[in-house]
Parts: sequence; structure tokens; C-alpha cells
Amino acid sequence: MIKSLIKSKLDDRLYRYLKLKNNIRCVLVQDQDAEKSSACMYVGTGSLSDPKRPDGGVIDGLAHFCEHMLFLGTQKYPVENHYNKFITQHGGQKNAATGEDYTYYYFDVKNAAYPEALDIFSQFFKHPLFNESCTDRELNAVDNEYKKNISNESRGQT
Repeated sequence: MIKSLIKSKLDDRLYRYLKLKNNIRCVLVQDQDAEKSSACMYVGTGSLSDPKRPDGGVIDGLAHFCEHMLFLGTQKYPVENHYNKFITQHGGQKNAATGEDYTYYYFDVKNAAYPEALDIFSQFFKHPLFNESCTDRELNAVDNEYKKNISNESRGQT
């Protein structure tokens, strides 16, 4: 458990570490000069956790597919592009990535929009819809990303 955070003597930001009742660990950073606020959810599982088929093979890409599907609507915000539009309309950016043993999701927006953006974002992890109508499109998106990156040497493949 973290008892204190170490920071540079020149760093004037305020930091706070806390562990929520659901065991999610958080680091909060306050910077009075920041024009945007951001959040990142880091999940300690990725492609190495893709499930095995009955024949012993792996269902490749399921973690990445899940990453894509989370962005496509929740019980509270069911409209598919609501998140994307909100982030864009409030000067922000968003993205996610799946690695072998992690997946992370993040966004930033202008400070005034942060509370609502954080609510929309948090719903992905509470009540995602996983709409069947999006399945084929997102399977294709994941497959296209894989094909695009298959020869990327930084991924250890040639």
C-alpha cells in the first residue's frame, strides 16, 4: 500500500492516493494551472487473458474487442456516439489500448466538462450495453487494427 507519493521539489501540484470501497486504487492530481482535466482507468488484464476454446486454442482478440465495445453505450447513456460527441464538443480527446497484461482507457476535457465526462466514462465499467448491433463492425475494427500492426516491429512481429 502506498503511504506517501514521492514528487520533485519543483512540482507544485497536489497529490492524493486513495483506495475506494470496491478496491479501486486512485491517484488524484490537482494542478491549478491546468486547462483540462483527465482520467485514466488501468485494468490489469489484456490479451494474455483471452479465454481458451474447448480444443485448447485461444479466442484471440477478445480483450481488444471488449475494449472497443465498452465505448459504445451504457444503461445511463445508451446512445452509441454520445461519449465521442461529448468529449469532442468539450475540447477533449479519448482513447484506449490493450496490451498483453493490461488495458487502459483515458480521456481529457476542458475543466468545466469534467464532472459529466467522468460520469459518462465511469458508466462503461459499471453498466456497459455490449450492443449486438455493434458486434460485426467492432470485430472488423479489431481485425483491421491487428492486420495494420502485424508487421510493426515494436510489437515483436515481422
